[in-house]
Amino acid sequence: MRQLRPDVVENRKKRLLQWVIHRYIKTSAPVASQTVSEAGGMDLSSATIRNVLKELEEGGYLEQPHTSAGRVPTDKGYRFYVDYLMDVQRLAAEEKARIESQYASRTEELDHLLSETSKLLSHASHSAGLVLSPKMEKQVLKRLELVPMGGKQILAVVVTQAGLIRHWPIKLSVMPTAAQINRLNRFLNEHMKSKSISEVRAAVQEKMERAERELRDLGGLAKQLLDEVAWVEEPGELYMEGTTRILAHPEDLGGMDDIQSLIQVIEGKKMLARVLERELEEHSKAPSAKTGKKSAVRVRIGKENALPALRNMSLITTAYTLGDQVVGVLGILGAKRMEYSRMMGLVDLVSRQVSETLRSWDSER
Repeated sequence: MRQLRPDVVENRKKRLLQWVIHRYIKTSAPVASQTVSEAGGMDLSSATIRNVLKELEEGGYLEQPHTSAGRVPTDKGYRFYVDYLMDVQRLAAEEKARIESQYASRTEELDHLLSETSKLLSHASHSAGLVLSPKMEKQVLKRLELVPMGGKQILAVVVTQAGLIRHWPIKLSVMPTAAQINRLNRFLNEHMKSKSISEVRAAVQEKMERAERELRDLGGLAKQLLDEVAWVEEPGELYMEGTTRILAHPEDLGGMDDIQSLIQVIEGKKMLARVLERELEEHSKAPSAKTGKKSAVRVRIGKENALPALRNMSLITTAYTLGDQVVGVLGILGAKRMEYSRMMGLVDLVSRQVSETLRSWDSER
């Protein structure tokens, strides 16, 4: 009997596995050996196809839901499929042009930009679109302003370099005069500009101590300002759109217990936000972040996800940047049965558009 070269055998297994996974993604039906024989175009005998499928099952790439059923991909099989696609991710030209045109007419506020981005990701992927806003304490200030509201109320407004705008009221024990507020505003913007939120508390405290004589009548306001700045130091906000698209296909989500756990995670948002914060940390530590290059697209399949509730899901993420600094992360959460090549290309394109938008805002300011 003629023996095939090992590389030929290996390539045949890879080709068959790719076809089976692609077929399953399109149909959501377990793939039988007869289906491969009739529609696969493999030019292999039925016996050979059965033997290769058995080897792939023994290798942990495929599994049979039932003894008499066809085979479906395992997490390991999906991982092979994704790794294979890393170098061939593509988006249709018309879809790419449509997405780029949407960002050409973007708003000038970060909250709205990120909210619209999560909607775009969901619409284009038919899954859930996720965007984690930059953490306030790591952002660089563009402006910090105090605005009288009447009575003893002042509105504190923070504008960051990334375009994030936050405002909150401060209730004072004594209302300073308009001249005092103007003086404090000048002082803050003279000394606080180009510092991160996390640096503001220490910097304001130091400047206030040095300027105690000049601003001694505003000491109480300065203390309250410090307390309010500390309050702003919250985790980045998670924008999430399209969760109903995930739940529309319960057959992809496991049993009822799995679905209930997933719903709890989606509705709570906090656990999912923490997952994305960890993804952001990983992207920030990557060699590409240190060299200012575009962050790679990451794919977490099934049990590769940190949360057990996501074991029937895949999470595709990448970072978006401001200049050479990684500031946030965005991605898609959907069933493992997804078009990985297209989804990876979508996430990559959208992150580039968000990064370019932030860069253009920064250059215009």
